[in-house]
Amino acid sequence: MLPAKVLSAVGLIKTSPRRGFCPACRLFQTGDGPQEIAAPALFALAFLIVAALAWALTIVRMSSMDDMAMGLGSFGPFVVSWAVMMAAMMLPSAIPLVFEFAQNTERRRGWRAATAMLGATYLGVWLAFGIACYMLYNSVDMPWPNQGLIGGAALVIAGLYALTPVKRASEGLCRERCALHGPLPFNLMRSAVVAGARYGVSCLGCSAGLMVAMVLIGMANLVWMMVLAAVVLVYKVAPAPTPRSMVASSGVLVALGVLYAVAG
Repeated sequence: MLPAKVLSAVGLIKTSPRRGFCPACRLFQTGDGPQEIAAPALFALAFLIVAALAWALTIVRMSSMDDMAMGLGSFGPFVVSWAVMMAAMMLPSAIPLVFEFAQNTERRRGWRAATAMLGATYLGVWLAFGIACYMLYNSVDMPWPNQGLIGGAALVIAGLYALTPVKRASEGLCRERCALHGPLPFNLMRSAVVAGARYGVSCLGCSAGLMVAMVLIGMANLVWMMVLAAVVLVYKVAPAPTPRSMVASSGVLVALGVLYAVAG
């Protein structure tokens, strides 16, 4: 069956060593016999489930409250909310790296813990960024003007940032670091931390403008969170942009910023 051969070729399924194989799994058949879902694919699926649960928690939380007024609240609730948001928004785009790391280390002892550490390190980069935003935000002791104006300006700046060399370089690194190049340079756990941190930092350079806009727009705005999550996903997994598409995406963000400022 052609789909099974394709799935086997990319490492999503593998030949089952078991007898009495589950009849429901016999949909996966190749010339080598019955197939089963590979452990790295299951681990990547677990990350997707975590992201889905984070989205569910975010939706439940946001449905019980109005849009946040200008202000981020106390530190503890902010950290929890930000961590859940980052798991929802950023984990899906890290799945290719998670899968490849698990696939390359599957035969080594402790690969599951190392793969989990990679994901935790990646999210840790975004958590540190959120905490830095929180501290900077609260250190500016001044009355804020209209929230719509500030959020709109942040989106416009994010759109203009998309045209800068820093953004282009970070986006290229983000795509490059979705894959492992050659053998792991360190022991397994250290390699996981390094891979997660490098990918997180490159993604930070790619999407930081959007996340700042998310903070300023208000972390209780589900619609804007979904819009920005979609933009982040396009940034990180879409084919390398052409100059025309870069200008178009920048224009979309600028237009969204103007729309938000006018509506606010």
